[in-house]
Amino acid sequence: MTSRVRLSGSFVLPCDPATALPLFTPEGERRWVDGWVPVYHSAATDEPGAVWTTTGAPTTWVTVVRDDDRVAYARVSADGTAGLVQVHCLADGTGETTVEVTYDLTATNPRGRARLEVFARGYADLLEGWRVRTRRLLA
Repeated sequence: MTSRVRLSGSFVLPCDPATALPLFTPEGERRWVDGWVPVYHSAATDEPGAVWTTTGAPTTWVTVVRDDDRVAYARVSADGTAGLVQVHCLADGTGETTVEVTYDLTATNPRGRARLEVFARGYADLLEGWRVRTRRLLA
């Protein structure tokens, strides 16, 4: 079993980065992720230092980077994993945006190691789901 995974992948959206990036913020994901309900624990919601939680495997999130083309979050989950998630939106010169998504996660216990293996196997499908749902939202 692995104790750390670093997974990256990308997909293309039919919009500019200024339209794409907000889809990957806590409030933006509410628009296309079923059951995504961020509960804020700070006055900030979309800037470095914003802290919120989500349900499922309860997870605490902290925004660590929020630029015009990039957002990064630190996360600690009750599923036994912790790490960083980054979304980088790059203009491709044709009016579309390449969305690069990177997860760098570490297991904090044996259950987390098992969770990372499942997550790694399904990463391509996860990104495909992101692509389909965000493109549908933009249509």
